[in-house]
Amino acid sequence: MATVEVSVEQRVARVSLNAPPLNVLTAAVQDELRGAFEALRQRDDHNAVLVQSALEGVFSAGADVAEHIGHDNCKRMLESAHGLIAEVLRCPVPTIAVINGRCLGGAFELCLACDQLVALPDAQLGTPEIKLGCYPPAALVLMPQRLPGALAAELIQSGRVFPAAELQKRGAGLRLAEGEHALRAVGDELIETYSNLPRGPLAEATRLLRSGAAERFRAGVGSIEQAYLQRLLSLHDAAEGAEAFLAKRKPDWDHIEYR
Repeated sequence: MATVEVSVEQRVARVSLNAPPLNVLTAAVQDELRGAFEALRQRDDHNAVLVQSALEGVFSAGADVAEHIGHDNCKRMLESAHGLIAEVLRCPVPTIAVINGRCLGGAFELCLACDQLVALPDAQLGTPEIKLGCYPPAALVLMPQRLPGALAAELIQSGRVFPAAELQKRGAGLRLAEGEHALRAVGDELIETYSNLPRGPLAEATRLLRSGAAERFRAGVGSIEQAYLQRLLSLHDAAEGAEAFLAKRKPDWDHIEYR
């Protein structure tokens, strides 16, 4: 069974994550997702792309915590994640994330790269990386662009996870769908909307709306990647958080800053 499933129906493409039980975004899965978007960019048989989960009750638990340990693992993880997000931002037609259940860390970053977000009210969204002794580089670029500044700061600095309904109330720009049936109905509605639009003008409007988003993202995240690999990984707590999570124990922070 493919980890990433791609289908096109009535001029709407669906990119579905199917990596049970939690759709963990390993570097390999992110590479596969990137490949799916690259392949779709060569096609002209669709007017929109829906990013969704093939699993009931979970969008994605985010990146593989084990890949946060060690310089080489982290470098590979970051390159994969940021390459995927840049590719999503290059998509010539509208991208819509359809979110059910948990959508954490790298998965939330992926959704923030999409033009529109639709979620169940109780879907859980957040970037809990700081609780693992690290931070979400892509979110540092995307969140201030997509969310109110204070909300972006709270999500990144506290690592708290919020229901989609609360984020929507706080100006996150989410569209809520009441229940799984309603979420499917939104998908049908999106097909009806985008299947009847002219691709050429839609692609032009999308290009101008994003205004070089992929290039701006690459420029912004590059220095953050370097800080992650050179500064963050030199700290004891950067490894301690991931190791404690994997060992299912409380982390023993030393609270020492980079000097």
